[in-house]
Amino acid sequence: MNDPLHQWLAERAQTPGVQACGLRYPDHTTVTHSTAPNFPPDALENAWRCVADTFQVLKHHRLPAVHLRWVFEHALLYCLTRPDGVCLTVFTSRKAQEVDAAALQAMFTEFQDAGR
Repeated sequence: MNDPLHQWLAERAQTPGVQACGLRYPDHTTVTHSTAPNFPPDALENAWRCVADTFQVLKHHRLPAVHLRWVFEHALLYCLTRPDGVCLTVFTSRKAQEVDAAALQAMFTEFQDAGR
């Protein structure tokens, strides 16, 4: 885990409201952090693969996206991709009072800026 992006993610996984987060690289390797027992690593890795596939399908159909959000009953899933092909995925609580929105936005901005 000597990649600076891995360390960055481990630190951001402690952001209030973040239940799980991960990175998926263009070579299909993943890094996952979960602070909630209802997000097991196998399920998260499958989710990260599906997110990466979604970005590719949208791009293929000339609907390129950089930032996606899925709304679930108890969680929100934020997904960002960079030009270098790295995807960031973050599950948060749906309860706004549990999420540090400013820190979450800073996380997204830092991720995008690190890819430039």
